[in-house]
Amino acid sequence: MKLIFANNTVNVVGAIDRFSLVDDALFNFQSMTADVTIDLNKVSSVDTAGVAFILKLVAHYQNAQLNVVLTHPPAQLIALAEISNVLGLLPLKE
Repeated sequence: MKLIFANNTVNVVGAIDRFSLVDDALFNFQSMTADVTIDLNKVSSVDTAGVAFILKLVAHYQNAQLNVVLTHPPAQLIALAEISNVLGLLPLKE
């Protein structure tokens, strides 16, 4: 999994799971100066560790007083967030 930061957008690419989240560098999020879009269009799979990672990413930018929106969430993320009762914490684009 990798994060690509460009124009106040964070593109998440690959599998977001307990195997891909072992690199501490993934948790060094770049500073943003305006509202943030987290694009999940290129996510191949996600598990509960991935849900936690996305929540951490969202919280990081919300704590910086920025509006955050998630775009193109995979169905797997929605299902796991729903089961985990955290769907309401994900700022999904309507």
